[in-house]
Amino acid sequence: MLLMTVARLAIAALLAVSGLVLATAAPAFACKCQVADIEQQSNDADAVFMAEVRGVTETDRTFEYAVLATHTFKGTVERDTAIVTNQDAQACGLGELKNGTDYVFLVTGDTPPYTASSCGGSGPANDKRLSEVEAVLGAGTEILEPPPPAPTMTKVEDAAPPSVARLAAPGGALVLIGFLGLLVVGRLART
Repeated sequence: MLLMTVARLAIAALLAVSGLVLATAAPAFACKCQVADIEQQSNDADAVFMAEVRGVTETDRTFEYAVLATHTFKGTVERDTAIVTNQDAQACGLGELKNGTDYVFLVTGDTPPYTASSCGGSGPANDKRLSEVEAVLGAGTEILEPPPPAPTMTKVEDAAPPSVARLAAPGGALVLIGFLGLLVVGRLART
């Protein structure tokens, strides 16, 4: 009977320890990307472009980046656009990107904010990444600043413009006062 009790305790202890090891060894959630090369990632992306990170807005679980797109390889992208990604790298997010740094973004979505993930191929715009993208998609095109808006004329009021005589009257009055002042000064100097 004692042997049976010890055996049960040993089995219970073994199960408890193995369950504890299994529970701590596996992460709660880990990003699992399918292995893909830059050609597959480019084909899966709706747009591929290079941009400078200009600002970040942080929410519960995401970062939204305001970026200035400077070069596009695929798709049509506005110069000022936005990208959203998970904050946590374990959730396949890009994490916190540094302001002022250039990145190559392979994104999905038709309109901003586009979605980017670590599985999609986005990353720093280094020579290796740029040459890989250019090998697949070509040299791309520069995204130029939009031209300034055309000036518009706005009528201030419906009244007719003042006549020339009305515009010249103040100037004429000043000339007359100046002339009279000279006459007075001249008479005072004689006496």
